[in-house]
Amino acid sequence: MVPRGAVRGVLLAILAMQLLSSKATTITGIGMIRYMEGAQAEVRHPPPLRRRPPPTRGRQQSPPGSGGAVLDTVTTPPQLQLVCPQIIDIVTGYPMDDPSCYVPRVVLAQGEAAEQMRNENGVSSGDIMNVTLDVSANGSFAVTSLKTVMLGSQKGGCKCIYSGTPADDRVVMYLLDFSSCQGYGMAAPAALTPEVAWRLLSQDGSSAPGSSFKAYQETCSYGRRLLNPDNVVVVGPCRCPALAPSPTSGRARTLVGISPAAANALRMNSTHIGWWDLSRSCTPAEMSAVERAAEAFAQQIVAKDPNSADGRKLQAILQWRERRRNIYVLPPGSSCAHSWPAIAESLCTSATCGVFVDSSTLLPNAAAPRPPHILMHEMLHVLGLTHAGRGLKEAGDPTDIMGTFGGAGRGLLCPNAPNMYRIGWAKPINEPGLAPFQMTATGVWGNLTAANFTNTNWIRGLIIPAQGTRDDNMIVVNVGARSTQVGAETATGAQAYYFSYRIKNTTAGGYDSGLTSDFHKKVVVHAFNGIQSERVFGFKPSLLDWGPNFQSKSEPVFQNDDGTSGCHGGHLDFTLPGGYQRSGRWREAGVQSTSDTQAVVDICRITENGKELSCDDGVDNDCNGLQDTEDPDCQ
Repeated sequence: MVPRGAVRGVLLAILAMQLLSSKATTITGIGMIRYMEGAQAEVRHPPPLRRRPPPTRGRQQSPPGSGGAVLDTVTTPPQLQLVCPQIIDIVTGYPMDDPSCYVPRVVLAQGEAAEQMRNENGVSSGDIMNVTLDVSANGSFAVTSLKTVMLGSQKGGCKCIYSGTPADDRVVMYLLDFSSCQGYGMAAPAALTPEVAWRLLSQDGSSAPGSSFKAYQETCSYGRRLLNPDNVVVVGPCRCPALAPSPTSGRARTLVGISPAAANALRMNSTHIGWWDLSRSCTPAEMSAVERAAEAFAQQIVAKDPNSADGRKLQAILQWRERRRNIYVLPPGSSCAHSWPAIAESLCTSATCGVFVDSSTLLPNAAAPRPPHILMHEMLHVLGLTHAGRGLKEAGDPTDIMGTFGGAGRGLLCPNAPNMYRIGWAKPINEPGLAPFQMTATGVWGNLTAANFTNTNWIRGLIIPAQGTRDDNMIVVNVGARSTQVGAETATGAQAYYFSYRIKNTTAGGYDSGLTSDFHKKVVVHAFNGIQSERVFGFKPSLLDWGPNFQSKSEPVFQNDDGTSGCHGGHLDFTLPGGYQRSGRWREAGVQSTSDTQAVVDICRITENGKELSCDDGVDNDCNGLQDTEDPDCQ
């Protein structure tokens, strides 16, 4: 018989454990922000989780399966991640996680919540933040404080915007091997040989024109972003441990009694921190584990043969401290490969910039979109470009590799005009007569504001070169700006419109050789209010229309203030909000002509909507091509 006192003692101990395991926990520490964005995907089904992934405020579930959705309907939701800051090892010169870091590697927010948190707090990849998380016993947590310690731009920035000198990227492609994860239905090797990986990155004599990422990037950037083969290496297969605990060295005494659900969400408890399980989960803990294992594998290769040409080349790339691109090629069937086809660190400012890719999307016989579209898309995320949308489709623009690129086949699909402008690869047209590719010419001549319409409401005969022929290749209509002067008055809520001319190149590997026939010899119109800045967030380009026959679309893509469609009679109407003198509607009033090299367009500013009312002012106020008494409205 058990004594009554002993029973009472056992019950009290059980109650104490229940109270400890149900308490809330507050975590505060210094970490680094990573904003991750991905590509479009067919529906993917993550494997069942062995442990619960970290639930967070604003976290969204993966898109539900639909049994084969088309490529442009499912877009990987962005993630705002918290990870450990990077430092440079003073002995080896290699980048590494800060050993004094004591924050959980978690997703702070996902999807729209991630965008909102980034925009409201003005945070970007590489920013060092003091973060406080309130963690409930059920594993849910909320970000209660997010204070900037150092901006990524203060560490050197992204260097994403072309400033006159071509950038020569360093790239390491890691072919990962998850052999230790066997038994979970995944193929252990990365399913991509080093030879195929090399040809995919850096074109050799046996490659088809435009079939490498090097050719893709250098063609679309007009040679402003380079990939020297001496700065590219393929490493692998790299064996990564499937799961492992990491002792805390006594740094987590405050987590004594944390509930199992909270510990699983944070991957932390009083004895271990940052454990991972590549066979069942795909959180920042797993992604960081892959990064550490791959880097250690490469460093071991150098240590074994430091004096060979290959060893010296690899060491030089690994010791490069400025935004080295690390491409982690995941085995098909792994949990991360189940979650998305690819995801990358957007607007990277760290020593290394992570790009994670499902190897099945890179194989030579991969289904559309074929390589290297996925790589180009993700590498442009690294440069800070967001998805190119159309209407309600997050990445629905078929004229941009940052939109929907399933129709590009084996051709190249370069970014649209606003995205080209955003990273400094292209600009508005220069004054007629200037040679192309002149860095001293700013393109201000083709940036139209209200000042251009002071004496007339028509500007006729504007020549827009085909986008692939020269770098000054767009007209920008800043309908809400008084002038191009710095600090000029701008109407609240006004939109900027980008007019470009696209030609489908019939030369294999040529600029826009992947453009679909729908946009061949078309004047394309985008809306975009962003600027050339690495710290301005929340603006995405959106495809509005294309012509000459603008009303040919099956449905309107935007509306005027009066509720009418934005496409009328072969002309494109768009509205300027009130707010200063000569406000009103504007109209891209027609395409005069198109050829294999250029389009000629007219732009008119409407000062009287729908009907000519002023019949003696010498102005075609309604932009119908008839002035004063010539207009039936005045007869």
